[in-house]
Amino acid sequence: MVNKRQRGNAFQDWIEDWIIDNFPGASVHNQKTVANKLTLRDKYTGEMKEVWVSKRNDILGCIDLLAIIPGKKPLFIQATLDSGVGRKLQDLVAVRWPLEYCRVQLWLKREDGVIIIKKFTGDALLDIGQIVRRKYYRLEEGGVANGEHNKSNS
Repeated sequence: MVNKRQRGNAFQDWIEDWIIDNFPGASVHNQKTVANKLTLRDKYTGEMKEVWVSKRNDILGCIDLLAIIPGKKPLFIQATLDSGVGRKLQDLVAVRWPLEYCRVQLWLKREDGVIIIKKFTGDALLDIGQIVRRKYYRLEEGGVANGEHNKSNS
């Protein structure tokens, strides 16, 4: 059985591979979630048992990947499988991003396998693109895919 952490790490690996495949010369730092195994006494049975405790170690408390792409501003990515992005937005707002010098995005993997890419504006998340079957489609105003495969805006 694959747990949430494993699915999240696999999604981060997918993003890293996609960026490297689509932007020659790109470098990606992929900050993985880690967990430590502890031995604790079960409070009901008194028996000793091993449990895994996740440790949050995101960059700046909210970023999973950092991509350096030649000729572009550094790209900070928060990857999520969670369709509710309100808490993710709060985490991004808590950082004072110098958006004139960097790009911040949230990549959301939906159940149908489509990746939605949202641009962080400083106080909101705007849909800017989607990836379907490893192809990037820039979204027009109103969030409609225009069918144009466009690496330059991603």
